[in-house]
Amino acid sequence: MLNSNFVADETVKRYRSTRKSPRWSNFDTIETEITFEGDTTVRRQIRRNGKPWEQPFEALPGFKWYGGFGSEITPVFDPPCPTTIDYRGPSQVGGRKLLEYQFSTAVDGCFPFFYFRYQRYNSARTGHVFIDDPSGNIFQLDEDTRGFPAEFEFAEREERITWDYVKIGEDSHLLPVRAYCLAVYYSGTQFRIEVEYKNHRHFQSSTNVKFNQ
Repeated sequence: MLNSNFVADETVKRYRSTRKSPRWSNFDTIETEITFEGDTTVRRQIRRNGKPWEQPFEALPGFKWYGGFGSEITPVFDPPCPTTIDYRGPSQVGGRKLLEYQFSTAVDGCFPFFYFRYQRYNSARTGHVFIDDPSGNIFQLDEDTRGFPAEFEFAEREERITWDYVKIGEDSHLLPVRAYCLAVYYSGTQFRIEVEYKNHRHFQSSTNVKFNQ
């Protein structure tokens, strides 16, 4: 499943906890107009807590949720990638009967690098994808990333992306509607990030991936 050329309104609520204050507290609310073109995600009209954010997206404090929301699929299923995929059986997600596959890849696989200040590291990944049969459409992808070097300061990340059918004009398209991220630092600081996408528009898609049970 490849997503390209759509725009949506993105609302992100970020929460933070620390070793001294383990209870989750509101960190901020970010609103953007997000455009996905090929493997590139662009955020414009950024607002933080209701006020315009005049700096680049990368300058936001706290953990950033980049998310290609389609680009995550290629490292899992592209044949040249060193990713192992195992069929786990029938599953149910959001009231929908799907097929569950488990995947894993070693360090320096096809997934993108993580960046922390001047450092970068491409860690091992594990996760699950939940696929409709017989259409082959992906409705959820879960990714768990651990094993970062201690000097990286960033310890682990969990991510979940959910797709659903969205009506645009007279047509329905399978688009990202929600995402969730948990980021943990070696210091004990954690960020919980909840993302919602609404008002999708100007979208084109194509599906050319087959899955065998």
